[in-house]
Amino acid sequence: MIWHIVKREILDNLTRFRFALTLILVMVLMVMNAVIFVSNQYPRRIAEYSEDTHKAVESLEKKSSNLGELAVKGPGNLYKSVSPLTFIATGEDANLPKRVEGAPSGGYGIGMTTPDFSFSYSWSANWWPQYPQDTSRKNDSLPNFTELDWVFIIGLVMSFMAILFTYDAISGERETGTLSLLMANSVSRATVLLGKFIGAFLTILIPLFIGILLNLMIVNASRLVSLSGGEWARVGIIFVTSAVYISIFLWLGLFISSQFSDSSSSLLILLLIWIVFVVLIPNTMGVLASGFKQVPSRSEISRIEKAKEAEIDTRHKEGNKLYRTGSPSDTPPKIEVLRMWADYLNEHADAKRSTNDEHLNKQFAQVDFTQQITRISPASIYKYAVESLAGTGFARHKRFIQQARRYRQQFIDFIQSEDRGDNESYHVYLVKEGLSQKPVPFNSIPKFSEKLTLGITFKGAALDLMLLVSLALLLFMAASLAFMRSDVK
Repeated sequence: MIWHIVKREILDNLTRFRFALTLILVMVLMVMNAVIFVSNQYPRRIAEYSEDTHKAVESLEKKSSNLGELAVKGPGNLYKSVSPLTFIATGEDANLPKRVEGAPSGGYGIGMTTPDFSFSYSWSANWWPQYPQDTSRKNDSLPNFTELDWVFIIGLVMSFMAILFTYDAISGERETGTLSLLMANSVSRATVLLGKFIGAFLTILIPLFIGILLNLMIVNASRLVSLSGGEWARVGIIFVTSAVYISIFLWLGLFISSQFSDSSSSLLILLLIWIVFVVLIPNTMGVLASGFKQVPSRSEISRIEKAKEAEIDTRHKEGNKLYRTGSPSDTPPKIEVLRMWADYLNEHADAKRSTNDEHLNKQFAQVDFTQQITRISPASIYKYAVESLAGTGFARHKRFIQQARRYRQQFIDFIQSEDRGDNESYHVYLVKEGLSQKPVPFNSIPKFSEKLTLGITFKGAALDLMLLVSLALLLFMAASLAFMRSDVK
């Protein structure tokens, strides 16, 4: 009996205007998404990334002529790779920083001549990872359905169509008396409800499948985009995730439809719910919630940095002790001078690094908090899940920063290991005169490589995937209970 109901629902939906509208709308939007991606968006970003990484490699190769210089100047900028699945979820990547700046800033020099001593030394500030301040634009990491990607098409358009497919599934038949005739037969309410859901679910998947198929055909036909096996697997998981997300709104439609005796009332309530949970909450709640976790401004951070630097300068330069002992550029330098200057320069670098790391961690905590708040919206949950799987958005950016920090320690370990192999070195880290002056084989220098595997992306999306499945099950039980208790007349 259930398949009889399913076939009837499918045939009924296929002859409705809403099916034709959904099919045309999804096909047009998916084709536009693919064409824009392969003709402009992806080639431009790939070209920029290739140019940036090429310059970074050239710069690193020049620095390899001297280990001491390499240690002080660092590996240069670290760039975030471009995900080939950006067409699925842009994740506001255009507004998030695309690099970690690893170059030292500024050069310094001092010359002093007094009756007691003469001092001359030129140096560069030791390198430390710096983060462009557009990371503080926290709202770019919150839901914003303005990009023409799968998240917009499915998260906004398909969720709206899902309620159009089910708003009158029960209330409409109650109005016409069809429901009472159906229930007069020996068929359970659970069978009727499940049959209506399966019929609507299979019908709405037809335009989604056709639209995605056209989209992937255009993307795959482009010579610029070559998806690996892991990326195709992520596309498959995203499709399943999208189906679960759509089922949430189908069950919601059936739940509301079973509560009313006229379809216009159920449609009105569903539209109100859709506007609140798909449009308003994702775009406004996060902005309001961000006020609960304040992040210091850049000017406050600058004041903290200057205070720390002043304290370090006062302590090390008291009585001109830093200059009276000698200069690291003396030939040969005194070991105590090298250690004194290494302490001084390292403290400056550590102060800047710790202050900037702490500031960025607070920004991340603020975005994490606001995302937790916006997860009361299924649209937000879906967006975060798909962004994690596609390798875009805030989750990807946070992983990029974490990998950059691990690379920072990997680079330091490499410098110290290479320096220990030179018997002529003073082994004083980190002042260029205290380290080996020999060249370093370029191929032996660790290069920054961002890992973005299926396992990593799936792990990042696991929480949101579980929330989507749980919400679908919850609405299924709510719709079943409501229909069981409702009057069929």
